[in-house]
Amino acid sequence: MSIGVLEFHGAAGEVTGSCTLLRTDRARILVDFGMFQGTPADEARNAVAPQVDFALLDAIVITHAHIDHCGRLAMATELGFRGRIYCTTATHELLGRVLRSSARLQRARFYERANGSAPWSRALMPGEAPGGPPEFPTAHRLFDTPEVRDTMERIEGVPLDREVKIAPHVALTFRNAGHIPGAASAEFSIGVGAARKTVLFSGDLGPDRSALLATPHRPAGADVVIVESTNGERRRDASDPEETLAGIVARAAEKKEKVIVPCFALGRAQLLVHRFARLRTRELMRGLNVYVDSPMAVHGIEALYKHPEYLADEPREIVRAGGAPLWFPELHYVLSKRESMAIDRMVHGGIILAGSGFMDAGPVMRHLEESINREDCTVVLSGYQPEGGFAWKLQRGADRAQFNGKTVPVRARTVRVEGLSGHADQDDLMKWFAGFVQKPARVLINHGVDSARAALAGRLKTELGIECTLPARDVPIEI
Repeated sequence: MSIGVLEFHGAAGEVTGSCTLLRTDRARILVDFGMFQGTPADEARNAVAPQVDFALLDAIVITHAHIDHCGRLAMATELGFRGRIYCTTATHELLGRVLRSSARLQRARFYERANGSAPWSRALMPGEAPGGPPEFPTAHRLFDTPEVRDTMERIEGVPLDREVKIAPHVALTFRNAGHIPGAASAEFSIGVGAARKTVLFSGDLGPDRSALLATPHRPAGADVVIVESTNGERRRDASDPEETLAGIVARAAEKKEKVIVPCFALGRAQLLVHRFARLRTRELMRGLNVYVDSPMAVHGIEALYKHPEYLADEPREIVRAGGAPLWFPELHYVLSKRESMAIDRMVHGGIILAGSGFMDAGPVMRHLEESINREDCTVVLSGYQPEGGFAWKLQRGADRAQFNGKTVPVRARTVRVEGLSGHADQDDLMKWFAGFVQKPARVLINHGVDSARAALAGRLKTELGIECTLPARDVPIEI
C-alpha cells in the first residue's frame, strides 16, 4: 500500500538547499526550506521558488537552524503559506536570530551589488592568474524583517520525543540528531490504527561519539527512511582532534602566532570552544586568549546550557551541577564589528574563531585579509569544503589570495584538523542503520554529492542488504 509521494526540491545530489515535500492522500508537509550556498550562481537559485503550492501545505517542519535547512523559511508566507511551522524548542529559540541575520545580510548584499561595492575574495593556485571581480548575479532580497516576524508567529516549538498531530492522519515526533543545538530527526507517523506507517527524515546526523553532543537517537525502525549523506564517502581519521589542537596551541604560544579558525556559528564553534576548554583544564592553553567572533555562536553556547539534553553525558552532568563546560578565563566573546576589527590589529599570539565555515563571507575573510600574508599566522581548516572555493584551494597549496582586487602572498601556515565535523561519517551512518531492529522497506539518500550518495548506498547494500534510491531533484517518488 502506498504511503504517499516524496518530491525533492533541493539537496538531491548536493549538500545545500534541503527542501522535501511529503504528500499523502490527506496532507502536504514540507520538510526544511533551506538556502543554496556556494558560488554566486548557487545563491541566485534561492530567488526561484520551488515547485510547491505553499497555499496547500498543512505544515512546514524544520529539522535544525542551519541556513541550508531553514534559510528560505521566511519566504513561505509571501508564497501563500498559512499553516503552522514545527521545530524543536531549542531550534525555535535560534531561528529568529538566524532569519533576522539572514535578512540583514541580504539587505547589505543587495545595496553592495547595486552600487558595485560588493566585497570579494579568491585564493589562487600556483600559476593561476589573478582575475577581476566575479560576475555577481543580481542580488535578490528574498525576505526582510517583517516577513521574519510573520514567520516566527507561525512557529511551534516541540520538545524532543513528544508526539504532536500536525495534519490529518499525520503525527510528528522529533528525535535528537546529535548535530547542533536543537537539531532533530523528524519521525512521521502516517495513517490510523494498524495501517500506520513511519516515515523518518534523518535530518543532519552528528557523529556516533562526540565529546560535546549526545549520540544521535537510534530508531528501532521505520518503513521509509530519508537519510543525509554529507560525509557518505568519508571515514573519520583516527587521530584525536584535541591533541592536534594542543600542538597548534603550543606552537602559537611559543612563536606568538595568530591562529584563525573559520567555523560555522552553530555546531563547529561550540565543538571548538569545548575542546579549548578541555585543553585549559589540562593546563595546555599556555595563556592564549580565544576570541569567538560571532554573536550567533554565543547564542549556540547559551542554547546548550539551557537545553542540556543535547549534550553528551559528561558535559550534561557538569551543566546540571551548575558548571560551565564551555567556559574558561581566556575565552572572550566578540559581539560587535568594532571589537572584531580591533582583534585584526592583534600582534601577539591568540586564537580567533570566526564565520563562515566555508570561507565565502563573514568576518573570517577580513581576518584573513589582514593576516594571511604573515608567517606568524596559522589557518586551521576542518570538515567539508566546496570544491574550488577559497578554503578548498588553500588546503591544496594556494600561494596567493585576492581581496577586492588586491593580491597578497599566502605566507600563513595551513593546518587541517580532522574529527571536528558535525556530520556523521560513513561508519557512523552504517552504525545508525545497523541499530534498526527491522530493516526499512525503503531508503532514499539525499543531502550529499552523488559520489557520497553512491558510496553510502553501495556499503548499505553490501553489508546490510539495504537497497537505496538516489532521488533526483523535482522528480516525484512514490513510497
